[in-house]
Amino acid sequence: MTDATSTPADRTRAPQTAGLMLVLALVMVGTTMPTSIYATYERELHFSLLTVTVIYATYAVGVLATLLAFGKWSDALGRRPLLFAGIGFAALSDVVFLLADNTALLLVGRLISGMSAGIFVGTASVAIIEMARGRLSARAPLFASMSNIGGLGLGPILAAVVVTVAPAPTRTSYWVHLGLMVVAALIVVVVPETRSRHRDEPLRPMPLSVPADIRTYFIRASLLGFAGFAVLGLFTAVAPTIATQIAGVDSLIGTAFLVATTFGGSIIGQVAARSLSSKVADPLAIALFVLGMILLIVTLIEGQWPLLAVAGVVGGLGQGIAFSKGLAGVTAAAPADDKAGITSAYFVIAYIGISVPVVAEGLLSRAVGVETAGIVFASVIIVLALVAGALTALEQRRSAAVESDPEPAAH
Repeated sequence: MTDATSTPADRTRAPQTAGLMLVLALVMVGTTMPTSIYATYERELHFSLLTVTVIYATYAVGVLATLLAFGKWSDALGRRPLLFAGIGFAALSDVVFLLADNTALLLVGRLISGMSAGIFVGTASVAIIEMARGRLSARAPLFASMSNIGGLGLGPILAAVVVTVAPAPTRTSYWVHLGLMVVAALIVVVVPETRSRHRDEPLRPMPLSVPADIRTYFIRASLLGFAGFAVLGLFTAVAPTIATQIAGVDSLIGTAFLVATTFGGSIIGQVAARSLSSKVADPLAIALFVLGMILLIVTLIEGQWPLLAVAGVVGGLGQGIAFSKGLAGVTAAAPADDKAGITSAYFVIAYIGISVPVVAEGLLSRAVGVETAGIVFASVIIVLALVAGALTALEQRRSAAVESDPEPAAH
C-alpha cells in the first residue's frame, strides 16, 4: 500500500507499532535488572553463585510454565488482555522485590517476573508483527526481536546505574521499573487490538505440537535458538562472576556493560540478518557461536576482560542472526489462528536453553570452580552449534536433491 492511498488509520500504524515495541522492551527490562543487584544480594543475604543460578532459573521456570499454560490464549481472547496481564505480573514482581529481605522472596519475585515474560513475549511479538503494515511489515519480526533483546540488554545497565547513584540499591531499581509499567499500561490502553476475540477458540494449555509442514524448519530454528539463548543465559547469570572473580573487573557499571555486550551483539546480528539468506545466515551463526565460546574459554584461562567483551559481542552476533531468522521464519510459516501458539512454542525451546544449562553450570561450578565449569559450558555450546550445523547441512542437501530430481511425469 502506498502513502498516497493509505487511510488515516494506516498512517498511524508506525507510531502504534513503535508503542508496542517500547512496551515489550520495558517489560523485558525488568526481567534482567536483578543481574546487577545480585552482588548486593550476595553480600546482604550471603548466598553463592549456585544460589544466583537457581534464582535465575526460577525466572525461566515461570516463563516456561506460563508459555505452556497461556501461550495460545491471545489467539482466542485477543492480544490486549494478555498484554495487560503480562504488565500486571511485571508490576507484581516489582512489589515482591521491594519487600524481599530473604532468598525465598527473591525466588517468588523471579518466578512472577518469569510469568510476566511468559505471558508477554509471544503475545507482544505477534502483536507487533500484526500491527505493522505496508513497508513496515517486512521488518516487523526484526522489530519484535530487537525490542525483546534490547530490553533484556538494557535491564542490567539501568539497574547498575541506579544502584551506583541512588540510595537503597535493592529497592530503587524496582520503583523505577514499577513506574515504567504504568507507562507501558497507558500505551496498551491507547493502542488498538490487532486480533479480535474468537469465542469459538477454547482456552486451554498450549499443546507442544507444530504443523507437519513446518516441523523440520521449526526443529532446526529451535535448536539454533536454544544454543543462542544458552549463550545469553550464561552472560546474564554467570558473566558478572567471571568478570569480578577471573577478569578483575571491580566496577558494577563496567560489569553490567560486559553483560550487555552479548545483547548489543545480538541486536547488530539481527539487523545484519535481514540481508542474509538462510543458506548463509545459519552457517554464519554457527561459526560465530563456536568462535565466541572459544574466546570465552581463552578468557577463563587468561583472565582478560577485553576478551570477555569480545566473546560476548561475537556470541551475541551469532545469537542475533539465529534468533532473528528463526523468529521470522516461524511466524511467517505459522497459520493465522496458531501464530501466538507456535511463536510461544519457539520461545519455550529458547527459554529451556536460557535456564537448564545455566543451572547445570552453577552446580558444576560448586564442584570444580567457576573456571572449569565455564570451560565445560562453553564446550557444550560448541558441540550443540556443530550439531545444529550438521542438521542444517543435511536439510540443505536433501532440499537440493529434491530440486534436482523432480518426480517423473506420468506416461
